Amino acid sequence: MATREMRFAVDNKDLKVMAAKLPGTVMSYWEGDRLLRARVTAAQLKRDRYGKAYVEVELEEVAAAAKMACPAPT
Repeated sequence: MATREMRFAVDNKDLKVMAAKLPGTVMSYWEGDRLLRARVTAAQLKRDRYGKAYVEVELEEVAAAAKMACPAPT
């Protein structure tokens, strides 16, 4: 399981609501030059040393079979 900082362009009130809804969702994110998909297992609202809010999430890699659950139309 990986832990990542996610920063969103929303105010603190909306960020609290978003952090509560994230666990259980599958999200895509960039790591270097690769686009990855992972399931959020936990999300917590935190603040950096300057007082700016961000969401720290724990991610679990999505299985390859789940990535192909909806194949492209032919």
